[in-house]
Amino acid sequence: MTTNSHPGLNKAGRATAMVAAVVVSALTVVQSRINGQLGKELDDGILAAWISFVIGLVAIVVIVVASKRHRKAVGVLRDAVRKKPGRGRLIAPWELLGGLGGATFVAAQSTTVQYLGVAVFTVAVVAAQNANSLVVDRVGLGPAGVQAITSRRVVAAIIATAGVALAVSSRASDGDFKFAALIFALIAGLLIAVQQALNGQVAATSGSPFVAGLGNFVVGFVGLSFAVVIYQLVSPHQIGQFPSPIDDPWIYVGGFIGVLFIVVAASVVHSLGVLLFALLSIVGQMGGALILDIVVRDPNEPVNLLLVLGVAITGGAVALAATAKQGVRREDVAIPND
Repeated sequence: MTTNSHPGLNKAGRATAMVAAVVVSALTVVQSRINGQLGKELDDGILAAWISFVIGLVAIVVIVVASKRHRKAVGVLRDAVRKKPGRGRLIAPWELLGGLGGATFVAAQSTTVQYLGVAVFTVAVVAAQNANSLVVDRVGLGPAGVQAITSRRVVAAIIATAGVALAVSSRASDGDFKFAALIFALIAGLLIAVQQALNGQVAATSGSPFVAGLGNFVVGFVGLSFAVVIYQLVSPHQIGQFPSPIDDPWIYVGGFIGVLFIVVAASVVHSLGVLLFALLSIVGQMGGALILDIVVRDPNEPVNLLLVLGVAITGGAVALAATAKQGVRREDVAIPND
């Protein structure tokens, strides 16, 4: 684990970090719609996710290679992973595997919704993410340090999950329920919390959220490459026609949104903690979904009031979590000698 110092933000800086988390999370709703459309045209959701990761990987590689600061940060991270006499490692190699969380989520989303329905899948992921965010913060896995599991934080996590459950309750579930699919969705939610912590740790250690993004996309790309091959072997199918990047360029911008989300998340999680970031992300996604529904909905159809109420409830959970006692950073914790 790294022991680098990461000074906390003042109130204005923390508020800016919170707004950034909400806004970038709202954009992921657009990303989901884009990738969903690409998956529909290809008749393969996992392949669409893989393409999105490839585009994001190329973008982040170009950014890192073009910047002397980010190239230097890659060297800093490499040295931090190396074990040196009298010092050991500043960051463990397994802490570079945060991208597996994103790859697992995409794979779960592509393969379990048909058995669970959108509502059950969403609630399962959010509940697991919130629960594990409490644990991840408690053990100090992220750069924000150790944060106690207080009653206020637990209640905030429960309220947020209830808000999401209410918001998606109007969506019909026409899936053919399978318990294995539910387990997969829960695992995906658990790993998302770990992903945010590890990416934040890499960003803090290297000094660059773009380097954290690079590692995330490399690992996610490898994981999804295996998933694409396995899916094709298990369920052979004909892939649809690739949309023209000239006629439909928008359908390939999901990867760029992914880069923005990962970089912003890695930048702010050190000051917000994993749980608060998770709650802000949920508010952003629900708010983005509400705005998108209003923009593209049929004028004759009413606004989904349950979604509005869900956003309000989850916003209350964020307010509760934001006023909870902040964590103690690792460098401020006395480590026993025995």
